[in-house]
Amino acid sequence: MKKIRGFVIIFFIFIITVTVVSCGGGGGGSPSGTSGGSNTATNNPSSVPTASAGFVTVVGSTVTGGSKFANNGNTGAFVDGRTITISTFFMSDHEVTQAEFQAVMGINPSYFNGTSGREAAAGETQTNRPVEQVSWYDAITYCNKKSIADGLNPCYSISGITDWANLAYGSIPTSGDATWNAVICNFTANGYRLPTEAEWEYAALGGAAGVSAADPTDYAGTNDSASLGNYAWNSSNSSIKTHEVKKKSPNAINLFDMSGNVFEWCWDWDGTISSSTPAAGAPSGANRVFRGSSYVLTAVYCSAAYRIRSVPYMRDSNNLGFRVCRTAQ
Repeated sequence: MKKIRGFVIIFFIFIITVTVVSCGGGGGGSPSGTSGGSNTATNNPSSVPTASAGFVTVVGSTVTGGSKFANNGNTGAFVDGRTITISTFFMSDHEVTQAEFQAVMGINPSYFNGTSGREAAAGETQTNRPVEQVSWYDAITYCNKKSIADGLNPCYSISGITDWANLAYGSIPTSGDATWNAVICNFTANGYRLPTEAEWEYAALGGAAGVSAADPTDYAGTNDSASLGNYAWNSSNSSIKTHEVKKKSPNAINLFDMSGNVFEWCWDWDGTISSSTPAAGAPSGANRVFRGSSYVLTAVYCSAAYRIRSVPYMRDSNNLGFRVCRTAQ
């Protein structure tokens, strides 16, 4: 992958494939089923579970896909004919930071690590910049290791791995691995996991109220590209580098940086989304999906519906990170 002036131009992938913040805390079961209905809330607000510090409770609903969810030439997860019930879940209000990743994994692989030419912007805390140069394999390992550290039940199972707590960073595959690709996610476990693509887009749009709108927002927080700079770090305002999380305005449900800063890995295998696509995405594939755009791209790619993907072992992208979520118990 070509690097120019110290950063990875992930646009090339589009063509080919194309104070420390606390995080608080194919296979597997399904995070949600499919059923009829149209954006109907599935939870009684008086009984909505309370999220821990650093997380937001995303109240579920049933979403019937349609043309209103398409924007900037992208169709997203909620295509015509696809109906998905999103169960209530907890989502981190910020992208996993370098400090959080270091604390769990014992390493900070980020390109923007504060060294000469890679410093944080004035007034920003270096360790609160999002971690990047992390693979999908790295992200699920982080989820399991943090779950164990916090006394939660890990979501991911991989054949032959019985001691996630002591799994070394150097043991994570850096090329395609059939065993790791066969990972199973237990969506009923209470540990940390990556959001499904549908959960991610649902949260970016502002949850039940956001998807119920006649014209859902094009971006996470606004429907106006001229206002995007208030919500997202993109090529027009980032100085072509990452920024401390939670420096821009949040979207309607208080999630920060869902558009811009760094792309975010999701659970799903990449594949064409149709009315019959399961809630957790395609059962197999060669690439995993990531969402949300980054500091290096223009507003059009910050679309909440924009989809992109790469091989799950890719570690060389300095505009690709992740955020975690948890199934609400």
